[in-house]
Amino acid sequence: MAPVAVAPNTTTEFVTNLKTYVVSQQPNTLHDVIAQAVDRYPLHELGFITSSAHDSSIQTKTFSALNQHVRNLAYAMQGWGKPTGSVVVVYLTEHEDNMAAVWACLLAGYVPCLQPALSAQQAHKEGHVAHIKNLFGSATWLTNELGAEQISSISGLNIHLLSELKASAEKFAVAPDWVVHEAKPDDEAILFLTSGSTGFSKVVVHTHRTILAACRAKGQSYGLTSESRVLNWVGFDHVAGSLEMHITPLLYGASQLHVHASAILADPLRLFRLIDEKSIDLAFAPNFLLSKLTRDLEKRTDLFGCFDLSSIKRINSGGEAVVSRTAKAFAAIMKKFNKNSSSFVISAGFGMTETCAGCIYNPVDVLATEPAHEFLDLGRPINGCERRIVDPADGVTLRPDGEIGELQVRGPMIFVRYYNNIEATSSGFVEGGWYRTGDVGIIENGVMRLRGRIKDTLIVHGVSYGITELETYLQTADGVMHSFLAAGQDTEGFIIFYSPTFDLDGTDASIKLLATHQALRDISMEKTTLGKLSRARLISLFTKGQFAKHIVRSEELLSEARDATFVAPSTETEKALAKICASIFNMAESEMSASYNFFELGGTSIDVIRPVYLLKREGEAHFGLPEIPSIEILKHPVISSLANYVNALLSKDNQTEEYDPIVPLQLTGNKTPIFFVHPGVGEVLIFVNLAKYFQNERPFYALRARGFVPGHPFFTSMDEMVSCYAAAVKRTQATGPYAIAGYSYGGVVAFEVAKRIEAMGDEVKFVGLINIPPHIADRMHEIDWTGGMLNLSYFLGLVSKHDANDLAPALRQMTRKEQVEVVWKLSPPERLVELQLTAEKLNHWVDIAGSLIECGKDYNPSGSVSAVDVFYAIPLRGSKSDWLNNQLKLWSSFSRGEPSYTDVPGQHYTLMDLDHAPQFQKIFRSRLEARGL
Repeated sequence: MAPVAVAPNTTTEFVTNLKTYVVSQQPNTLHDVIAQAVDRYPLHELGFITSSAHDSSIQTKTFSALNQHVRNLAYAMQGWGKPTGSVVVVYLTEHEDNMAAVWACLLAGYVPCLQPALSAQQAHKEGHVAHIKNLFGSATWLTNELGAEQISSISGLNIHLLSELKASAEKFAVAPDWVVHEAKPDDEAILFLTSGSTGFSKVVVHTHRTILAACRAKGQSYGLTSESRVLNWVGFDHVAGSLEMHITPLLYGASQLHVHASAILADPLRLFRLIDEKSIDLAFAPNFLLSKLTRDLEKRTDLFGCFDLSSIKRINSGGEAVVSRTAKAFAAIMKKFNKNSSSFVISAGFGMTETCAGCIYNPVDVLATEPAHEFLDLGRPINGCERRIVDPADGVTLRPDGEIGELQVRGPMIFVRYYNNIEATSSGFVEGGWYRTGDVGIIENGVMRLRGRIKDTLIVHGVSYGITELETYLQTADGVMHSFLAAGQDTEGFIIFYSPTFDLDGTDASIKLLATHQALRDISMEKTTLGKLSRARLISLFTKGQFAKHIVRSEELLSEARDATFVAPSTETEKALAKICASIFNMAESEMSASYNFFELGGTSIDVIRPVYLLKREGEAHFGLPEIPSIEILKHPVISSLANYVNALLSKDNQTEEYDPIVPLQLTGNKTPIFFVHPGVGEVLIFVNLAKYFQNERPFYALRARGFVPGHPFFTSMDEMVSCYAAAVKRTQATGPYAIAGYSYGGVVAFEVAKRIEAMGDEVKFVGLINIPPHIADRMHEIDWTGGMLNLSYFLGLVSKHDANDLAPALRQMTRKEQVEVVWKLSPPERLVELQLTAEKLNHWVDIAGSLIECGKDYNPSGSVSAVDVFYAIPLRGSKSDWLNNQLKLWSSFSRGEPSYTDVPGQHYTLMDLDHAPQFQKIFRSRLEARGL
């Protein structure tokens, strides 16, 4: 054993209790990792760019220098007099300081606990520190002067300054293999705090064994070697920054560059400069940083093609869902700045503090491979990790492939327990060592994706929404810089907190704020360094009135904006409708403007049909009208316009209006409109919920069959229907490109309309065919009047699928009138009221559906369109695979371009209902974007 070297000009001191240190081929502890790195790659470097660096200067340390530095610090720590195994809370900001402190604690026999930035709210900060102190039974903190000042008001803490520890360590030059405590694989190594998004943090215990298991498998997944170069700008207090981007590459001898996030955010081009200059091949960036970089860098067109980014092999992204559009946009920006032609792999990953960060990854070249979903898939687990999807109710029953459930993981990288929290540890695991992540996920064909946290779910009008998912959408609204949602446990309501991009004291602030609030409402009906936030803390601050002044100012500006556009109802009809709307939408009658759009009052709710029917029912009762058709309310959404229509009804002007198949369901947005052809029942109300998801994005028009209005004859042939619809589309949108889709029977009509429009010389870039094969004639011949009535009744929710099948034989022995009476008696009364349906209307509706069946009996598809996008769900009969391979894929013969076949959740009659519309719209919109729309 070599003695301690005596540093020049320092106090002479000999170090006792030294232990020899042997580097093994396979490190068993973190002590082995740093010793191996120094032994094999002493001159490999660690680079650091601090938060205060205003230029490109990089401070460097070789592995050998780091080793000497941290062992000197560890020796100096012995002066604290703490017993082996004591917990030290490390509260520092710079990567280099955190790194040195963690290694020093480990080598001194202490257990470091990495503390993220403390809250600026004094009460929350004091509560958190007290919580941590109580958990550990002690309060030893290692921090800098600023950190010490932040916690100086909290009594009972044993605070040590890193600057003083460094000064003390300068007196020593211990042997490069000195260590005070010989660690064992199952000793506690590093403690991490959970995000605490629902309250105070839990403390996750990782041992040497769990950390090394994770690091070995990660390095294999990343393809790390001693020649690799890693760039990290996630805080070291996070498992991604410390384990994934430091200890993992150190295990493989890879060089590292750690950059404070503020240095990149202040100058986004610095990221590309560093990749270029340092030949970086692995980096990490969460979704929100990818998004910000894209926004900032796309303005620098002057530097396109100025950087060599060909070295980068992979960018890991985690901590929050990675939006496919964001990943593609960032990769596209990298491609524009790159001198050479390269592929850019963005690897969305799943991981938690409890799993040593990422344990499931999906590396993909997002520009070469079109993402299948709105958020990037999370792929497959690293070596040693297993995952499964189970029923969240019991936590053990496996879900079939493709079905949603609770995600559970297990493997040697999973944490061992929550510190001093037996209850949380016990409830976190089920039999077999499976850890309950609390996430809702799907595994399909071996590939995993998430739907959100079990607890971070809002239920609005009976539909579940992931908070993370909604937050992502909220930040797409103009005027919103950052947004977060918070919700109470016993209410369907939620609160949106956001930072505006504009000055609230600006001259046009009121108009901008009103537009932003409208956009947020539309979208709704649809952070630490990793973008996380304590929602519990937001709720607490809100209830304590901490946001009162902001709310008051907001209301003043909104009132100003409303007054500028307010038009008082003038006619008796306008006043009556305004009063009805005020009651429906819980507004003061004095607030109702004759220029208000029904959808802007709250009709943008995901369940928009209920307000429509309420307005219909209340209007009919008030004006003494036998009927105000629901479809006319949708066609006349402005109060003054609806008043004119009602006045026409009151004047008993029975002149039949000219038939127009176009029903505008959503008129905002600048993107290419979408035209949706009705299913076989002829009606378009099924699209109303779907249309609302396109608010502020693109207009949404539906094509309704002829025959609902008295005096309008049914269609008599497919050609007549297609000619009518093609002409209507051209009247509504004069020039292309066009986007046309059809649901069920409407799919073949949409295909023919697209063909007709192409024959006129216009471009149709999207033809969406939803769960319908090209050959329908045989199916049309199978459906008689009874079958048509039962199909319609099931479609409307009047009877169950089981009842429809059981009733068919008996009903066929009855007259039409008797059949309608049977179905009528079986129908839920509340559903009949909701639909404002009578037996006569049901009978007429069946005739409309029958006329469409007759039009399809002689249909034989021919010709082609530019490309088709086929969406398939569980069919009416048979398996989904047979349906896809033997019937739907026949569309390939009618597509000149590469067709796409996309799986959507639900069954044939349910894929657009309230349970499935949220998922369907995401998938549908992604295909529109994939076609350049």
